[in-house]
Amino acid sequence: MTDDERYVLNCPHCGQVEGYVPDAFDVDGPVVAESDAVIEEEVVTTAAGPATRIRCPRCGRWLRPDRARPA
Repeated sequence: MTDDERYVLNCPHCGQVEGYVPDAFDVDGPVVAESDAVIEEEVVTTAAGPATRIRCPRCGRWLRPDRARPA
């Protein structure tokens, strides 16, 4: 996922949720009034190796990154 780009996340619990992935290094990035618009992205270690997951900004569930597409 590209930083500061808007995405539509297809959450099995919330349905379609729009949000963005913030750029961790850009302090002058876009200011979002609602913190629930931030889609967190994380790399975790699994038995099969490193895997990326994303968090739904509404319900907080961790999902596969293929559930998001550019808006």
